[in-house]
Amino acid sequence: MVDLDLKDRKLLYELDCNSRQTIQQLAKKIGLSKDAIKYRINRLFKDEIIKSFNAVIDTGKLGFTSFRFFIKFYQLSPEKEKEILAFLQKNKNLVWFVQVEGNWDINTWFLYKSLEEMNSFWTELLTKYNNFIERREFGIYSNVTYFSRAYLLKSEKNIFSMPVISLPKEEKIDKSDLKIIELLSKNARMSIVDISQETGLTPKTIINKIKRLEKEKIIVGYRAEFNIEKLGLKYYKIHITTFNTTSEKIKQLKQYIQQNPNIIYHDEVLGGYDIEIEIQIENEHKLRELIENIRERFSDIIKDYEVLHYYKEHRLRFFPSL
Repeated sequence: MVDLDLKDRKLLYELDCNSRQTIQQLAKKIGLSKDAIKYRINRLFKDEIIKSFNAVIDTGKLGFTSFRFFIKFYQLSPEKEKEILAFLQKNKNLVWFVQVEGNWDINTWFLYKSLEEMNSFWTELLTKYNNFIERREFGIYSNVTYFSRAYLLKSEKNIFSMPVISLPKEEKIDKSDLKIIELLSKNARMSIVDISQETGLTPKTIINKIKRLEKEKIIVGYRAEFNIEKLGLKYYKIHITTFNTTSEKIKQLKQYIQQNPNIIYHDEVLGGYDIEIEIQIENEHKLRELIENIRERFSDIIKDYEVLHYYKEHRLRFFPSL
């Protein structure tokens, strides 16, 4: 765990809300010189606290469906596990992949433009490794909301969010739009000059294209990825099953989810659980306090729940490799 001062935490929070902010904008908000901001960002990279800066792309507007599946393995040797993990990571449509402790062993997120493409990969996976799979669960992300990490400021309430996933509704874009999206999804702080060199477009054209992609909510925001272990945190997911619900009770639960500073994602999944939330928090004791608080506030609608520990993240990006 790396010890961070308040200025570091404010900088991380601002980069998490909008990692494409200029050095000048960051300096003004945090109360430091531009040179001090540059130094701190470079140091946070060197200390491996910041992993990357990524444009968040609503891939539904590009015609992609977000497929999610959990897998529980059966009698899996370390060698076979390594083989399966390598097989998954070779897939260019895999955008998120994490190993899990709990009722499942891995969780994945794939982006495909057709069910046929997804089914082709799924069939190949089962053909190769079905004998090593005890259980599997398949779903489609219909809506995912990301909440900025207010815990960085030790705030009691989250105030910023952005949509990450929607159902497919393809917008018209050209090849140069797609290239800009790909570049920014890998490095949200990439300069206009560098994008111009990569695409052959003029800086003015690039600026106009980015503004249009933002206006149409294809690019929904820019955020940073952190090494949460360096921040002294663990990553959990909670699946909640509800009963006896009303629209008002669900609204109150969603408001709680949105405001809690340690809840960073709210996932809505076709074929998934009633409520799915992702949490970054200091330890199991703090997690237990959060769970008990939810159960106390919403005991009249919570039927059951399960906890997963996401202990090793292999990949996270918001756009497939072209």
